[in-house]
Amino acid sequence: TLASQRPKAGSGSLLPLVSEEALIERLNDFGPAYQEAVTQAMLWRLGVVPRGIAADQTLIQAIERGMRTSGTGIDAFYFSAFGGALPNAWGEAFDEARTLLAAYTPRATRDHDYWRDPAPCAMLIDEVEAIWSAIADRDDWAPFHAKIAAVRRMGAALEQPRSA
Repeated sequence: TLASQRPKAGSGSLLPLVSEEALIERLNDFGPAYQEAVTQAMLWRLGVVPRGIAADQTLIQAIERGMRTSGTGIDAFYFSAFGGALPNAWGEAFDEARTLLAAYTPRATRDHDYWRDPAPCAMLIDEVEAIWSAIADRDDWAPFHAKIAAVRRMGAALEQPRSA
């Protein structure tokens, strides 16, 4: 815990606003709260209904191991696995995640046209630079507006409700 790590004189910028004990208590709560929020966001992006923090974090860890082992990019992963169905072609790197995902319920469908696109909407640095270059060099805002439309389309697909 942070209780043993007392701030040095002059380094406690929040201490005039709150007691040291209250600040340490809040900071000790931050790690678990942050981890839970990240887990919930990842499950939402994956398109599945959470099952409980312990099971959810175990799933996320298995997914992260699968991505790391296989070299699967995060944008490709979420695009292909939305709704909880991991492609068998991804092989054994995702076997653990595939097994764990079998217990999860999709929160949304893959009915939106976005899911039939050949690749996910991404925002990699090369694309950002190309968009900026078009604006800076030619005052051409068309690539920027096209990317905004693509991001909104992806957002609509992510919000697609589950069929009754």
